[in-house]
Amino acid sequence: MKTFQFLAIVTLTILPTLSCSEGVTDSRERIIRAPQDMIWTADTLKGFDQYAQLLPRNLLVFSANDAWLTCWSDIARGLIWHFDGKIWNESNIAKDVGGMRIQDVNGYSSSDLWACGYTGDEIFIAHYDGSRWTKYNTNGIKGELIKMCKDADGNLWAGGRNGLIMKYDKTKWIADRIDLKKEKDINYFIKSIEATNNQIHFIISSIDLVTLDETYYYGRREAEAWKLMDSVLMRPNSRMKWGNFKLFYERELYSVGLQGAWKYSNGSWEKIAEHDGEFYEITGTSNDYLVVASAYRTLKYFNGINWLDVSNLFVKANSSFTFRAAWTNGYETFIIGEGAFGNTEKLVVWRGK
Repeated sequence: MKTFQFLAIVTLTILPTLSCSEGVTDSRERIIRAPQDMIWTADTLKGFDQYAQLLPRNLLVFSANDAWLTCWSDIARGLIWHFDGKIWNESNIAKDVGGMRIQDVNGYSSSDLWACGYTGDEIFIAHYDGSRWTKYNTNGIKGELIKMCKDADGNLWAGGRNGLIMKYDKTKWIADRIDLKKEKDINYFIKSIEATNNQIHFIISSIDLVTLDETYYYGRREAEAWKLMDSVLMRPNSRMKWGNFKLFYERELYSVGLQGAWKYSNGSWEKIAEHDGEFYEITGTSNDYLVVASAYRTLKYFNGINWLDVSNLFVKANSSFTFRAAWTNGYETFIIGEGAFGNTEKLVVWRGK
């Protein structure tokens, strides 16, 4: 693995240099820094062979020295990667459980981790104890699990196709479902699920199989019931009321998707960033430290006053390069993207501190 180091200081020109070191030594005082004031290291992840595709999906970070990345691959390898503070290593789940596809991971530590996805036409759930993956018996439940979250009580929630919800109460997985009242055939799935201090929130995407109309729903769990709070039927001039791609909670609830980013405030969604395309990810520490990731080499940072384009800190690739995932606590940051560098497709992880 080649490592590229970037010194990103506001007043200096960014100078990329090749390095064989496993990390970046930073003797500066440990304080919260904006992305443009961090020192950056870039790692390139490669698939099982030179022909295998490897696309980032979701990122779970326990600490700057303990992170997990789920990927899509055209083979059942390279689906899960772990960072130990020095290098990224593939966690070869296929060796332990056989063929499957992973969509997300979540859990309590790197020795108590759960993965979800599908195998054939059934859902897939597996547990990692720090050394081995073990497939959980789902009793043949049909479908696919797509997103996971953990609530304040430590329960895990996994959402998937046709509204399937799986809850892990720290002893077993229990199946539930969010039903859409429908008069005709639709295909729908839970696109994002997130826990706040006292509620579970979700976003559903639904497609009418006859008209191909797409509708997005926002809802939450109240009194142990799943309730749809609002919907948007997509038309050429439709305006989104919240982000239809992903939810994120850090002190406040946020969402990102088509047309920008939103914050949930006083019972309604307030738009905080306008965007011509779709934001894929939002992360941050507070209202004055947010990072959003998007396609076309777009990465933005909010300092509480302005949204700043910080894309050039990270990538000198083709315009199709997409930032897919991010995490920050203000001291350390992960930025993950994929796309073309000339004729070469790469999955790149930038680590800043």
